[in-house]
Amino acid sequence: MPPKKRKGKKAPASLPKFSLFRAILWPSVILVTGLSLFLALRLPLRPPEPVDAKPQTPPVERSAPVQAPARPTVPGTTREPAPSQERTEPGNPEQAPAQPYEAQADDFEARVRNVDLAILLALESAGGRDMVMRHKAVEEREHNGQEFFYQNLTVSLGHDVFDFLARLKQNISQLEPEASLATVDGNPRDLEISILGEPTHHLFLPLTLPPETPETSEPVAAAPKLVIVIDDLGESMATAKRLSELPFRVTFSVLPHNTKARQVAGLARQKGLELLLHLPCEPDGFPKTANSGPGTLRTNMSEATLERTLADNLARLPEVDGVNNHMGSKLTSDAKAMTVVLAHLKGRGKFFLDSLTTPQSCVREVSRKLGMRYYRRHIFLDNSATEHAILLQLRKAESLAKRTGVAVAIGHPYPATLSALETWARTRDMNVTICSIKDI
Repeated sequence: MPPKKRKGKKAPASLPKFSLFRAILWPSVILVTGLSLFLALRLPLRPPEPVDAKPQTPPVERSAPVQAPARPTVPGTTREPAPSQERTEPGNPEQAPAQPYEAQADDFEARVRNVDLAILLALESAGGRDMVMRHKAVEEREHNGQEFFYQNLTVSLGHDVFDFLARLKQNISQLEPEASLATVDGNPRDLEISILGEPTHHLFLPLTLPPETPETSEPVAAAPKLVIVIDDLGESMATAKRLSELPFRVTFSVLPHNTKARQVAGLARQKGLELLLHLPCEPDGFPKTANSGPGTLRTNMSEATLERTLADNLARLPEVDGVNNHMGSKLTSDAKAMTVVLAHLKGRGKFFLDSLTTPQSCVREVSRKLGMRYYRRHIFLDNSATEHAILLQLRKAESLAKRTGVAVAIGHPYPATLSALETWARTRDMNVTICSIKDI
């Protein structure tokens, strides 16, 4: 018989396993999930960096003009780079170039421009934008065979001149150490500035500026004429259109290898504007320190190659009235090369405007030998790419035209230059005729 089961008390049911662990686990999960959602909603999202992202480098400071120390820091002014007379390449015409002027050690005109800048900065520090400045006279003079323009300026500065004088002395010492400032007969309102002992500027600062009358103003030449040439065109139709809409006619000078050279030339012809080929010519230091770009005429070319390169440039803009040099401090100093260039242009019935990028230019002598009329630049408008400085240069050109009968000014398609031309259009002397090169 099978054994009988023992009778006894029934064992109690066992408790569920891990009840304590589960009691702790679920609240913890809920707490962590809620905290994660809270942080996700409150913290800003950061987009992932691209795989090929490169670390940003700080902006490079633009170089100061050659032969001039850094500009003084003047309260209330913005420091802008000087535009380049000898630029590395055509570049974007909407921006002032970073390269400095190809100023030479013996370029007296460049020294005079440094003093111009020192005066402007001192005036701006004294609130000069609201002041009245007059060119009483602009005279062409020479220093060691180099031409420059002596300026007689009258400035309405008010009662306090001593802060202006302190600023002016500081600026001159930094921008043109070879210049000196002296009072005339001990009068702090009557000043003369000299460079290397040569007087270049006379400044008169009256307590009040009397109105100009025929008796107090300088003699005016009969029918004074002023030519305004804008170089480096051919990269922006918007800039060309803005220039064509000015209430006076400017001369377009177009770089033949620029991307929109044909369109800009077409606009000039449509608007009846004078058109020049801005001919790339070899600068000193080519191509390392200054590069005039494609199509450059070089002094080491044979006569046949030089003439063929010139013809190729002209073929890009065959309808031009004349030519002026882009850079060219080396080429325009070489009589043999310039004889080839000017003789070719004479045969095509086109004139040459000497941009005078070097005081050693031989274009005048070669033109005379070939029986060609010599045209030259007198004023650079935008050595200092600020509207206030460009307006001063426009007034200087205007005064020179009134004194001598003719002045030729060259500028570039910088925003400040366009703004200055538009401002000057409203205030310029209407007795001065704005005309073309072929009209002078």
